[in-house]
Amino acid sequence: MNKYKYLVPVAVVAFGLWACGDDSSSSAECLTSDCGTQAGLSSDGAGLGLSSATVPDLGLSSALDGAGVSSSSFFKDSIPMPPKPLDGPDSVNINSSSAGVGPVAGSSATAPLSSAGPVATSSSGHRHRSSSSATVPVSSAVVIPPTSSSSAVVPASSETAPQPVASDFVEDHRSECQIGNIPSSVNNAKLPDPFMGLDGKRISTKAEWKCRREELGAMFEKLMFGTKPRNPEKVEGSYSGGKLTIKVTDKGKSGSFSVKISNAGTKDKPKPAMIGFGGGMMGGCGSLGNATNGLDIAQITFNPDDVAPESGGGMFFQLYNQGQGTIIAWAWCVSRIIDALEKTPEAGIDVKHLAMTGCSRWGKGTLAVGAFDERIALTIPQESGSGGASLWRVGAQVNKQKGKQFVQGLSSAGTEGKWMISSFKNYDGRENTLPFDQHMLVAMVAPRALLILDNAGQEWLGEVPSNYCGQASKEVYDALGATENYTYSQEGGHGHCQLPNGQFDEVKDFMNKFLLGKDAKTGKIDYTKNTQTISFKKSEWIDWETPSLK
Repeated sequence: MNKYKYLVPVAVVAFGLWACGDDSSSSAECLTSDCGTQAGLSSDGAGLGLSSATVPDLGLSSALDGAGVSSSSFFKDSIPMPPKPLDGPDSVNINSSSAGVGPVAGSSATAPLSSAGPVATSSSGHRHRSSSSATVPVSSAVVIPPTSSSSAVVPASSETAPQPVASDFVEDHRSECQIGNIPSSVNNAKLPDPFMGLDGKRISTKAEWKCRREELGAMFEKLMFGTKPRNPEKVEGSYSGGKLTIKVTDKGKSGSFSVKISNAGTKDKPKPAMIGFGGGMMGGCGSLGNATNGLDIAQITFNPDDVAPESGGGMFFQLYNQGQGTIIAWAWCVSRIIDALEKTPEAGIDVKHLAMTGCSRWGKGTLAVGAFDERIALTIPQESGSGGASLWRVGAQVNKQKGKQFVQGLSSAGTEGKWMISSFKNYDGRENTLPFDQHMLVAMVAPRALLILDNAGQEWLGEVPSNYCGQASKEVYDALGATENYTYSQEGGHGHCQLPNGQFDEVKDFMNKFLLGKDAKTGKIDYTKNTQTISFKKSEWIDWETPSLK
């Protein structure tokens, strides 16, 4: 019986919360025995008069399993009360919203992850947390002392079990970061400082970049793209005949879509892969053409029209109807592809070596994918234009100087293809009030590998604002000591989304280095083949110093 004595608080809290109810819990109720089993409770819960159809999990099953005790035997046996509660943090908030943009400073959802006790994770390393909004005292609820192989309980004075180590191979680190108040307007004609936190303090270390990039992401979600839903309840993958089918279940709804995989490896010998936007009017797997010839990598073709077409509707919006733009919907879908690949090794894909590419509107999508999912090893946006790797402030200046919409303006890009949330277009003519600019979206990819490919001959895409964005974004890579991971290449004299031979070597070098692990020279700003001279005057646009982050 000794092995149970510290587990009583878990049952007590569970019963109390069940009895009192929780008005803010998920609206989806568990009404079947299968659902009860998934929640970590069996029909043996009747030993305490609790049915699996009515008791929320509250993390019980993971806590019991961590102590080497089955939930069945726990509920069946009589359990003595412990002499005193274990020491621990005052409380831990186990509330989670898969659709939120992260904890907001000053709210009730600011408990750090490290204090949250054991966190259940999927095989993909994502954090899946309880949907209950109750705040449970850790000292009497979830801290379980470690047990030996003989199941003897360690005395209360002994050190408690260490927290699970979070995997670095995760979609993002939003759950670990507190997001402060996001301003909707500033007065700044220059490019905002990517190193200045929402708390008014500049970061000084590489470690601080982790949460600073989450702040940047939260700003783009709130003001431009809409929320990227996180941690769906279940992602499943099945592979057959060169097709990977992804099924996502969240908040009582389910949807599925498929991607094509060519030149895949095997379960025992998986291959690096390039995920490319394709299908529809542009076909193919990205628009890199013959630049990838001779590279032994798999290709995964994702057609965004299958899940979030620009005309409206689609699977994503059936699951999450929260006013998001299509770009963030596409980014969400690629994240679910990666989830499914992690769970489907028979697809023969090395998920630790994935590239993402696409051109034009899909270049915008490519940049968003790389910015919002840290599992992408290499991001290659091509001719992404306004809304991609091109500065809003500079584009507005060019149009003002030309006396016409020479570069696609914010109002046009903010309404085309339903790429962005409907309110973003209100910044048209007020670009200097944006608390961000697109160099900060590019910066979110850092320090991971990024190759930006631009076409100097496409004025609508913004030859000058794209070039300036490429040069300003390099500052973040320099600060992180990752200069070799970043190249900006701009070359004209070719059609839209038709990669010229002059940029083939750059593609091959990045693929070889970051997907195949071969030596290659990367890290430069190159627009020597442009038809017009572009002179980026740093002092005109940047009034902040680039730090050397330690």
